[in-house]
Amino acid sequence: MLKSFINAVQFLTIVTVSRKHRVEEGDLAKSMVYFPVVGFLIGFLLVYADKAFRLIVLPDSIGNLLLVLLAVLLTRALHIDGLADTLDGLMGGYDHESRLAIMKDSRIGTAGVLGIIFVLFLKYLCLNNLFNSEKAAALYTALTLSRWSQTLMAFEGNYGREEGMAKAFVGHLRTSGLAYASIVAIGLTAFVIAQEEARAVFLILSAIIGVVLFTLIARWYFARKLGGVTGDVIGAVSELNEGLVLLLFVVFTGVN
Repeated sequence: MLKSFINAVQFLTIVTVSRKHRVEEGDLAKSMVYFPVVGFLIGFLLVYADKAFRLIVLPDSIGNLLLVLLAVLLTRALHIDGLADTLDGLMGGYDHESRLAIMKDSRIGTAGVLGIIFVLFLKYLCLNNLFNSEKAAALYTALTLSRWSQTLMAFEGNYGREEGMAKAFVGHLRTSGLAYASIVAIGLTAFVIAQEEARAVFLILSAIIGVVLFTLIARWYFARKLGGVTGDVIGAVSELNEGLVLLLFVVFTGVN
């Protein structure tokens, strides 16, 4: 259990729990059970970073920009890089093979740059329209559910490449692991949002249903365009779900 949690932390974040820790074959799939927990912990760091920014009387606009940057740094830009590669592949390729080849290229194209700008700017604008406890709840929920969506993408999925980093994840997550991850993600979401009195039920349902629907549609779409799920695709869907949840918070909290 502890080993799987450490694997999840070291894979999803810049944090190195132990340099002596070794990942064995099959361990990565087991670690996905803890992805929502790691997402929640990243949210925790962002929430308290936001409190620190306000403590030193940093303007909200600057503090929110730093939060977006900190989120990218904490995750080693892993998912935002996946978003860029995925968009480059979709826009530049004409079949499965050509799209996957473009996605594997380390160079970033116009579509990737525009995608990064759009997603990061969306998050920034959403944070600018969320305040105090609502912002904290949004950060916790967005980071938790977006990492949960990674387990939904990997569960019983077909890996789109012959080899790759995500091959150890895709299709190897057990039903019990997905069930546990789902219970944790939904439970944390309900707990965090329930602290908000206004429209709590609508927020809980819209966030969970929105993430599930978007993720399932994305799985179907990428199966058609790429022939399966890849690590880049999982990262892209995670980033987009994060932005989606923040946007839903802005909509349902009614802040103008």
